[in-house]
Amino acid sequence: MFIVTGGGSGIGQALAHALAVLDKDVLIVGRQEHSLKNTASYSSLIQYVSADVSTLDGRHQVYDALKDVKKIDALIHNAGVIDPIVPLSKISEDAFQRVMSINLEAPLFLTQLLQDKLIGGRVLHIGSGAAHFPVAGWGAYCVSKAALSMLTRCWQLESNQIAVASVMPGIIDTAMQAQIRAAGSMDADKVDFFKRLYHTKQLIQPETVARFLCWLLLDVDASHYVSKEWDIYDESHHAAWLRSPQVVPRLEE
Repeated sequence: MFIVTGGGSGIGQALAHALAVLDKDVLIVGRQEHSLKNTASYSSLIQYVSADVSTLDGRHQVYDALKDVKKIDALIHNAGVIDPIVPLSKISEDAFQRVMSINLEAPLFLTQLLQDKLIGGRVLHIGSGAAHFPVAGWGAYCVSKAALSMLTRCWQLESNQIAVASVMPGIIDTAMQAQIRAAGSMDADKVDFFKRLYHTKQLIQPETVARFLCWLLLDVDASHYVSKEWDIYDESHHAAWLRSPQVVPRLEE
């Protein structure tokens, strides 16, 4: 069984579909039931549970849905938010905590809750280059992704029974990118860069990211899997998984 949070759209939806094509059982999790139903309609191998993993109750809903599952092959923490895009001087405490609860606390505590079923399996954190390069207006998002990167390393230090890794999936043609393009001029140069990638069709497609993630989850041996933070733009591994017509455009700012 493969668990994918944020499975109703974007990377989560594409990954659920790709895993189902490979005959894997998948449980997708998200807050929008209609989106989950749409994803699950692709294959009888995809089940869903409508739950908010940023809450204790939501995480226990996921746990209850897995009561008859003895082993989880992989848990993919894909759910994440970037909003609000505002200066740190203006972000409210509630808004900041919401970003942390979704982007950081949910991955920590859902893994903790499911760890007995994950022994011998894998956890994959969907990270971001924003963990390492600050962007004006993205303070909460950048901080949460930096913390998620460190969370990965701490799990690796503390657990030798679960393989935990982090991946930077690139700049993807998803709803989050649309939100960034519409966010205004907090960082005008960065927004212009993203708009240029969109209009020149240089954004990575979710299906390409899904192929990359399937390779990491299914084909990379455990010791190599945990050896680094994976970057989709690193061309050294493209030959192992990237197939035409899918492409990973080179980034040139």
